[in-house]
Amino acid sequence: MAEVVKANATLLRDAGFNKRRHCFNRVTPAGLVHVVNFWQHPKEPPAWTENPGIREQGYGTFRLDFGVYVPEMTRLHGAHDTWVNEPTCDLRTTIGDLIFGNGQGDWWWPLSDANAEQVATSALLEHGLPWLGRFRHQDDVLNGFRANGPFGIGMSPAGALDIAQMLTGLGRHDEARATLERYLEQPVHQNHATYLAAYLPSIGHPDLVPRVTAKDREY
Repeated sequence: MAEVVKANATLLRDAGFNKRRHCFNRVTPAGLVHVVNFWQHPKEPPAWTENPGIREQGYGTFRLDFGVYVPEMTRLHGAHDTWVNEPTCDLRTTIGDLIFGNGQGDWWWPLSDANAEQVATSALLEHGLPWLGRFRHQDDVLNGFRANGPFGIGMSPAGALDIAQMLTGLGRHDEARATLERYLEQPVHQNHATYLAAYLPSIGHPDLVPRVTAKDREY
């Protein structure tokens, strides 16, 4: 894994990234952080049994993960200090998602393959870096959300809450309020309705709580 990372480090540094082990960060002028992570598949536990076609051994393979951290979005995590790891990102995707479409397949490549370094380079140039390049500013995130929804840009199902928080952080309160109102037009699971009943007052919108509707009953 270290050899694959090393072979692509110059490419990423030339693109403005800094490196920590297998992870790379790049800060945009608007303060967003782009993250590239080379992830080696963990070793299976001793009792694990391979089932060809259903459950296959992944140790010895790797994939690439990509993320975008938005500093105004802190609902699910605190503000970062000097480094952002991919699980902390607000927008997340994998190379498999980018190649095959979200949820349509995964992509793991054997480290033993003689072309592993070049395969990673192609994955970065053809898919990963272009995806990150779509999100250089908060408005890019907002436009992507409006055009494709939360799943389309690698956000959680409740991504509208994070978009609203971002807009609030930018001082765009009317847009934030409208985003919340649109989100509450659809029923949500009961546990999420309970969460919203506490969350909405905490961000200054207690009057929206009566609009929260659970799928099994009105909240």
